[in-house]
Amino acid sequence: MKKLDRYILTELFTPFAYSLLILTFIFLVNFLIRSMDKILGKGLGLLVVLEFIVLNLAWMLALAIPMSVLVAVLMAYGRMASDHEITAMRSGGISLPRILRPALLFAAIIAVFTMYFNNAILPDLNHRARLLGGAIYRVRPDLDISPGYFIDDLPQYTMRVNEVTPTGLRDIVIFSKENHESQVSIYADYGHLKVLGDRIIISLYEGEKHLLDMKKLDDYRKESFDSTRLSIPVNNLQLERTNRASRGDREMSSAMMQGKIDTYEESIDQINRKIKTIYQKSPFGTMSDSLVSITTFLDTVRKRHLSEATPDIMVNREWNRTIEKIQSETRIQESYIRQINRLKVEIHKKFAMPVACLVFVLIGAPLGIMTRKSSWTLGVAIGMFFVYWAFLIAGEELADRSIITPFMSMWLPNIVMGAVGLWISWQAMRERRVLSSDWARFWRRKSKQD
Repeated sequence: MKKLDRYILTELFTPFAYSLLILTFIFLVNFLIRSMDKILGKGLGLLVVLEFIVLNLAWMLALAIPMSVLVAVLMAYGRMASDHEITAMRSGGISLPRILRPALLFAAIIAVFTMYFNNAILPDLNHRARLLGGAIYRVRPDLDISPGYFIDDLPQYTMRVNEVTPTGLRDIVIFSKENHESQVSIYADYGHLKVLGDRIIISLYEGEKHLLDMKKLDDYRKESFDSTRLSIPVNNLQLERTNRASRGDREMSSAMMQGKIDTYEESIDQINRKIKTIYQKSPFGTMSDSLVSITTFLDTVRKRHLSEATPDIMVNREWNRTIEKIQSETRIQESYIRQINRLKVEIHKKFAMPVACLVFVLIGAPLGIMTRKSSWTLGVAIGMFFVYWAFLIAGEELADRSIITPFMSMWLPNIVMGAVGLWISWQAMRERRVLSSDWARFWRRKSKQD
């Protein structure tokens, strides 16, 4: 490796390391603010809390690495430009592509590592983090009441609270689970909840209790109360882990997700055959009809009123039964298609985001050279990354709705920003400004004021 390559790589490594630490710390602080209220006060050991934090650091690193590459490139090339080192290199006959080559090599190494990390390490850590988070949630559930949501983790009962105030709980609804012989429903204006030993004690005030014997449905009782207390034995107030939970799309490697996709595609083929059988056995289909004609048939039926189909009541019933069967199968088919799109999006995301490191070099290096080191360099990097992230989120939403393909949803931001980066690099090679002189003067004036 030549001295120039070593020198530029050294210039890149320091800002990359610093920005990676700072960005990860920012993500960590935000995570702790949102999560620590659900962890503290549950009697968890320090090692369990540290394990929960470390496991969640994985997805923070996956987000911080591409952004750190962008910050490092902007700062390194901006510093070299401000010290006239880039001018000296170009005066010595070194072309801009040659100057950018070490940064592209650096980004390629980071991208390869990130691809491996996203595909082989991150899914398992995400899965373990979710399992540990679920186990923590089940410890002392009184600390995790969310207003307006049903709490189904309590044994024997399900509870909903409409409001949580500093003085207690308001508008409380509690009812026993379906497998009980006696159904109990309790409504209270307000109450309190606390844990004593291995029991949860719920104190309720100003409410009603409804009791129904499921074996004798005529045995129904309604009781009003000023105050009552419900004692629920809980055996899992200690942290209990499980490894049997199914994996979500962000907890699987690309091979696992591809296996799921193959299974869903087989299910779709079975549904297609079932729809064709239903259609062919109905009075409206023939053995030669294809799936295209079935789709046309459904589209036609949706636009027609029942009275317009046929005056024959028996045929009307057969018509409706056929429609309902086919529409039921197509709804299941559409759900499989949405699942396939979601999995394909995650597969492409595992590789598209690491490749963005190379794209950020094409954008960040020439911008750093043109603007030189300034106080708004970090702001430009953050703004560019959030534009890229907004493109990814919008693409993911469009892919889930089958408006665009999963491939385009994840790779289009790289293609667009890569084209912009090539244009900026071309302008830098020809020593042309990307920003107008007015904008340049504005930013220089703002930098001096800062």
